[in-house]
Amino acid sequence: MTKVPKWLGDTMEVVYQRFMYETVITNVEYLDEKLKRVRFEGDFRKIKFMPGNVVKVRVNDTEYRHYTLSAFDAKTGFCEIVFYLHGLGPGSNWAEGLKMGDRAKLLGPGGKLYYSENRVNHFLFGDETSLGWMKCMEEEAERRGEFFFGFAELDESHHDWAERLGSSVKIVGKSSEFPAQPVIDIVKEWEEDFWLTAVDTVFYLTGRTKSIQAFRKFLLSKGISSKKIKTEPYWADGKSGL
Repeated sequence: MTKVPKWLGDTMEVVYQRFMYETVITNVEYLDEKLKRVRFEGDFRKIKFMPGNVVKVRVNDTEYRHYTLSAFDAKTGFCEIVFYLHGLGPGSNWAEGLKMGDRAKLLGPGGKLYYSENRVNHFLFGDETSLGWMKCMEEEAERRGEFFFGFAELDESHHDWAERLGSSVKIVGKSSEFPAQPVIDIVKEWEEDFWLTAVDTVFYLTGRTKSIQAFRKFLLSKGISSKKIKTEPYWADGKSGL
């Protein structure tokens, strides 16, 4: 649900009040002109967080957007979100306007795409909208001593964004006409032994809906079980937000 009548949005804030967390913005950092990291502080002591969780934010009177957290610390009482300021919708406009001292209500965290604790190998795929999530997942894998590998399909002018975030994900070009194809071309060259021994690998696919669909189809063709493929589209062609 990304758009609702104002009266329903007001009602939801009352009904779901116990799931909403009042926060204040204590730090704003522009890693690039269109890449903005924002820190929210609040009382998160009762929250059970898993890397990959999302929060829902009311970005104006009638619209909501989901954002993945790039960092979370219940004890210290802060979380961070990395925003891609693409300027194509109300979510981006809201994020661009955030400044120190602003207050925001976060609903959640939750969602179906979170770090899988019963696998030791973690393969991530996404784009500009996924970088904060990738950073969070990478740090969790490092903390657990588990294997992590990620691909981010980015516009050419954004190829240093992962490095600016301190992430080790591999950067590839983006194809509007052939979604996910640059990554598929790389992965299809991997040794056949990888696919035969991928029983302990979970594949997380995020970002553009068409890219997720194309990459998922490829993974299934390599014999990867659908149960080992987790998907979370963050945007779709022709839609202003998810």
